Amino acid sequence: MNRTLYIFALLFILISCGQVSNKDVANNQGIYDLMKVIIDEQELNLNYGLRIEPEINFDLAKSDEENFKSLLSVLEYENKNKITDSLNWTYELNSENLLSELTKQDISEMIKQKEKLKAFKWNNSELGFNLSNKNNWYSFSVPLFSEDKTKAVMMIRDLCPGLCGGGKTILFTKKNEKWISNTGIIWLH
Repeated sequence: MNRTLYIFALLFILISCGQVSNKDVANNQGIYDLMKVIIDEQELNLNYGLRIEPEINFDLAKSDEENFKSLLSVLEYENKNKITDSLNWTYELNSENLLSELTKQDISEMIKQKEKLKAFKWNNSELGFNLSNKNNWYSFSVPLFSEDKTKAVMMIRDLCPGLCGGGKTILFTKKNEKWISNTGIIWLH
């Protein structure tokens, strides 16, 4: 009897673990679907390597927490739902006011996502980069989606040994079922 109970308990644990894993894959599928579009749209080279550990932030100058806190304080101060042209950080990020379409709800959702995705690592079998390439590689932040899943912000960096490479912050907006990119700040190393 004890052996049968032990086997059922073990099966229950294994099945439960499998469900969590499947749930995590399903939860992250939107990230990988967008990444497939990004690889094509940004003409990323699949022969490059990939840093499996994501970038911590979508901007090199400030942390996401600082950026979101600034955005939220402006929204609360102005008591509006949209970020206005008076926000200095968005001008620093992009003269076209890259994040002007984000709402309080979008920012709140992005903050929640960032917390949930702390342990996220890139699954290269979903992306297809050449992990053996140590001369050129990409490093991405995890895309953070708006509440309605029609906007996502992230960082893309292409790197090589020494002080070479570059990067950019990009806002992707989904219009008519197609993702369109708007590049923010660009830098070279």
